[in-house]
Amino acid sequence: MPKMVSLLSSVILLCVVGAASCFKNPIIPGFNPDPSIARKGNDYFLVTSSFEFFPGVPIYHSKDLIKWTVIGHALNRPSQLDLRGTAPSGGVFAPTLRYNQKTDTFYMVTTVFHIINPPDNTTVTPRSLYVTTKNILDDNSWSDPTYVDQYGFDGDLFFDDNGKTYFSSTFGSGDLGYPDSGYFAIWTTEIDVKTGNSLTESRFQLASPFTNPRLNEAPHIFKRGGKYHLLTADSGTENNHKTMHYVADSVYGPWTANPNNPLLFNGRNASQSVLATGHADIVQTPSGDWYAVFLATRPQNPPNSAGYPQLGRETFLAPASWTSDGWLKINDGKDITLDMPGLYKLDRPKIWRDDFRGKFTDKAWYTQRTPYKQFHKFVNGGLRLFGNVYTLDDRETPAAFFRKQEDLNVIFSTQLDFTPTSPRHEAGITVFLSIWYHNEVGLTLHPETKVRTVFVKTRTGPMAELKTIYAPTAEAGPVNLFIKAEPNQYSLGYSVGGGNVTYLATVENRWLQSYVQGWQNFVGTHFGVYSLAGRLPMLIPADFKYVQTQLL
Repeated sequence: MPKMVSLLSSVILLCVVGAASCFKNPIIPGFNPDPSIARKGNDYFLVTSSFEFFPGVPIYHSKDLIKWTVIGHALNRPSQLDLRGTAPSGGVFAPTLRYNQKTDTFYMVTTVFHIINPPDNTTVTPRSLYVTTKNILDDNSWSDPTYVDQYGFDGDLFFDDNGKTYFSSTFGSGDLGYPDSGYFAIWTTEIDVKTGNSLTESRFQLASPFTNPRLNEAPHIFKRGGKYHLLTADSGTENNHKTMHYVADSVYGPWTANPNNPLLFNGRNASQSVLATGHADIVQTPSGDWYAVFLATRPQNPPNSAGYPQLGRETFLAPASWTSDGWLKINDGKDITLDMPGLYKLDRPKIWRDDFRGKFTDKAWYTQRTPYKQFHKFVNGGLRLFGNVYTLDDRETPAAFFRKQEDLNVIFSTQLDFTPTSPRHEAGITVFLSIWYHNEVGLTLHPETKVRTVFVKTRTGPMAELKTIYAPTAEAGPVNLFIKAEPNQYSLGYSVGGGNVTYLATVENRWLQSYVQGWQNFVGTHFGVYSLAGRLPMLIPADFKYVQTQLL
């Protein structure tokens, strides 16, 4: 074993100096938690949670497990996903993606929380749903939802080789005859996949063996070597997060724990720069190799358990293997690192840009919740937004488009042309976590002088205290706006013409991964463009010529 550790350390060192074939984690950076993966032929498809952002459940495509592109969303129209008034960190939880080779059909199963505690004073645990398509490359081909009978969340579909279909989920079981099962435990029922109706009574499967806290979630059932296998996420989604593996002769157990458990648990050493590893799914390559995808975090300032992962939970990758007696191992039981041996290294693009030439350049733009109606159009000058009656503080859909922050050291910028006619009017760019914690730089009318001015708004502290700064008067015409992201802070500034950038305020990174007392947070930081009318309709357009990210 010491020789194996030494060998792995040597390979990782060679990765760092570029002398070995290696890949970089995360493979899908930014807010991309709870990954689930499926393969059809030589194509890999992966989905992640989207919570209150619309469209829901991004679908990533790759040919090699390293280079991923958003090709669409499984929940992309109001008939599938109606997020109106949904709480921050409510919405779409933990999707599972499965491909049924017999019917050549993809299934995406998930759960949508509209009312959740906190912040609401109760949680309505909904039934899970699934949508299907035979052409995953076509956004419009996804069906409307089919709902199951068993409630709970972190839903999973398993297609057995005998033609039966099983649905599993997790929920509290203390009042169902299992008083020592912790907060959540795994249940399974056979269903009619055409209707979602249960064909058998729901059966208790498994509770967590841990108590820190006692949470058993994210079941994934599959079959290999004549045995049934169950992957679960354990102990919550923070630094104690783990991946567990169990084996049984029946789809209903009893389940025998893998002696290598937990398969993922970087929390053994809280000084590491990668933490919260768990919520895994696995895939086999056409050549027979196995890999696991899972979520993890990269805390900053400092890069260990004392820091804050402002990008949220991201999608990581590690090699997997099987022992001779049928037990799964991930990364040979070693901790997950940012530099991993194998595959190849893909550099991040130094500059990414959207010039809004008649459309968005990709499918990675989001709104908060489901829009009531369109609030934008594309013009010769770029993207035109019309502020609506909602603000970035509302549990609704303001006139704003968001992108996930994918890099720790990056400048997000735009050029804005906007002529407000009231101090209620504002437009600009935002670094956005939730309706509580978001920070803006933009244009408005000064509330006292009534002249156009650049402003910065920051929200910090345990109660997200608002502070507004006004810059000297901005002359008529376009203004360049900037948000400089660094591992420890965000700086908000502007320039006019070809002048230097003037930064007006900074915000510590901790306030982009926080929540006020009585709330919670499961998402990561986004950059966005927005226009606000101040709770009354506004006819003044806000024109964004482009959006750009540039690595520092």
